[in-house]
Amino acid sequence: MSDCKCSGNHDSSGFVSGLALGLVLGATGAHFLNSTDQGKELLSNLKDRAGDAIESIKDNPDLSDKIADLQKTMDQARSTINSAAERVAEATDSPKHAKKNFFQKMGASLGK
Repeated sequence: MSDCKCSGNHDSSGFVSGLALGLVLGATGAHFLNSTDQGKELLSNLKDRAGDAIESIKDNPDLSDKIADLQKTMDQARSTINSAAERVAEATDSPKHAKKNFFQKMGASLGK
């Protein structure tokens, strides 16, 4: 038996502590990037570098061919999914019958 006199609600995984630490660090980082001159400069540099990286990826013919193939595959998948959804919708549409009286059983009226 353990000598620990801890309550049953103890968080042994540290999840809440990690969540709180992440929230504090995230808020601190957002404040730094948006409020200080150094943070704004760093954010601008990161955006420029990301734009340059995207342009270099677009200039690479192997990657542009793979991206075009991926786009073609996604278009085909989208078309297949849409046609399947239309077939399911057609198959599940109930035929338009005359409205039945709520108080009917097996086609015979239960009285008026």
